Amino acid sequence: MAGTGDGSLSDDDHRRVAQEMFDRWHAGEPKSALEIEFWDNPTSHGKAFTAYVKKWLGIATEGRSRQAQRIEELERMLRVHGIPPSDSDELSVEYLLVAKARESALAALRAFNDPSSGYRTEQFILLMVIAWNSLLQAILEREGIDYFDRDDDRKIRTVEGRPRILDTDELIGLAGEERLHPSVAENLRYFLRLRNRIAHRYLPALDAPTAGYAQSMLINFEEVLVSNFGAESALGDQLYLPLQIGKFRREPELKRIQAQLPLDIVEFLDRERRQVPEEILGDARYCMRIFFVSTTANRERSADAAVTFVKSDEVSDELLAALPHTAIVTKPKRVAVASDDLHRPSDVVERVSSQLNARFTMDTHTRCWKYFKVRPPSDAGEPEATDQRYCRYDKLAGGYGYTSAWVEKLVRDLRDQSTYARIVGRLA
Repeated sequence: MAGTGDGSLSDDDHRRVAQEMFDRWHAGEPKSALEIEFWDNPTSHGKAFTAYVKKWLGIATEGRSRQAQRIEELERMLRVHGIPPSDSDELSVEYLLVAKARESALAALRAFNDPSSGYRTEQFILLMVIAWNSLLQAILEREGIDYFDRDDDRKIRTVEGRPRILDTDELIGLAGEERLHPSVAENLRYFLRLRNRIAHRYLPALDAPTAGYAQSMLINFEEVLVSNFGAESALGDQLYLPLQIGKFRREPELKRIQAQLPLDIVEFLDRERRQVPEEILGDARYCMRIFFVSTTANRERSADAAVTFVKSDEVSDELLAALPHTAIVTKPKRVAVASDDLHRPSDVVERVSSQLNARFTMDTHTRCWKYFKVRPPSDAGEPEATDQRYCRYDKLAGGYGYTSAWVEKLVRDLRDQSTYARIVGRLA
């Protein structure tokens, strides 16, 4: 049957088709099955149906029952794992890429955490670069951005008959800062440069000086994956813990390990630290650095290692000198943060509204921060308990400010009609 944009159908014909499709869907038939029957479209997964019925009948079809919503969530979960929800379903290119990205990242995690591995960092880098490459392709594919290598005549270059994809570094540039934070992009480029240095070399001593970068790379991947493809695509809560802590190493031991590295690698690591801008060097998204402070256990049977949160007025001179290059682990519920880099709620509404093709009001914003749990309710006893990536409490002003990352997240997530309807309760 004719497609959604077929000019051979009159407006009345479109309304008749839309009504028939809506009635059958309302009776229990899946949107995807109707799309295949009417338009021979196995890859829309309900989006074309929703837009078509909305256009010709003015009916929003996203307000489904809890059971229907759960079924859709399970279908999305199957797709991000590379499994078609039904025999008649066909995975779109973006979901095939997401499945590949997830599998590569999990393989990298297993390789790094293998206690018997002496080749962990090299394996981790190779597999995580593949994971990032696939994830960036999936994002660009979903947004309709061309990521193929083309010649001067705009023809796609091929390798052994297959279309050639742009290199990972070029995909980073294509994604841009609106999709990839500069610190995240620099962390990934760090590993691209390191990969080229260590190819075909066996360097177990590389594990210690690069572990912080590796942890950031993995967490960055998880956050970008989930923010673009939903909670169903998450790799697991274990990704928020350090990759591996064999034992707490003292600085002399770390220096001894690093001394085992070839001179060109040592020079590379030093040069990378010198060349990175200060604002990126101190960002945990570029490299995660944690101070562990050994303390005496209260009881004999207590653990023989503990972590202490050091108060700002008790920091030693040596530690103070390292602070500009270090991300300190703190208790976010007790930290008051300056608000000069934050946006008022009204500013957030204005910024998001100007970029979003949907209604976005102060009420919409309230629904969003509640849905994503970026801050506690107004009557909370601990107003500082925020997700500091997106929201911070200003103790002096007695209110909340929101980061630019929060604005970017709202614009990115709410462009998806199903996400918008799920949060706001109605379509735009």
